[in-house]
Amino acid sequence: MQDTRRLQTLSGFLYWVALVLSVLLPLAVLNYAGRGVTDPGTLLSRAPQLPSETPITTLQAGAVAAIGLVAVLPMVAALRGMVRLFARYREAEVLSAENADTILQIGRALVLVALFTVVVPTLQTLILSWNAAKTTLTIGIDGGTLGFLMAAGLLTVIGWAMREAAAVKAENAGFI
Repeated sequence: MQDTRRLQTLSGFLYWVALVLSVLLPLAVLNYAGRGVTDPGTLLSRAPQLPSETPITTLQAGAVAAIGLVAVLPMVAALRGMVRLFARYREAEVLSAENADTILQIGRALVLVALFTVVVPTLQTLILSWNAAKTTLTIGIDGGTLGFLMAAGLLTVIGWAMREAAAVKAENAGFI
């Protein structure tokens, strides 16, 4: 039997980090969305290319807030998946079909997070520019986003590979 103490210790720590983040992140986004709806002018910081005198309506602020709230869902799903995964790892359950499925779910959620980092600011800027002299469409992608997308894709592939490995393990256990 292999020594899994390091895995269990690190997983115990990461369990709590992921759990706390899965609670705090939506609260932070909700707080930010609430501030934007109550004081729509503060949302102009989301679109620095817009003139500071651009009027922002409550409808625009609500739409920007709604998009922000929806955009946080994949990250919360990934964090909750991490909580489940780290809980099993700290119990020394490593190679299982459940873990493989959870890693696959985390990878897919993180792919959405990466895509949302491009789409969400674009939509929010477009909404904020409705009442501007010129409607603004800004699409931004950088190396960090591409790297994050590749890491999320890697997790997805690892989830698939672990699913296959868990199936082989279960099949081999049937022969013993």
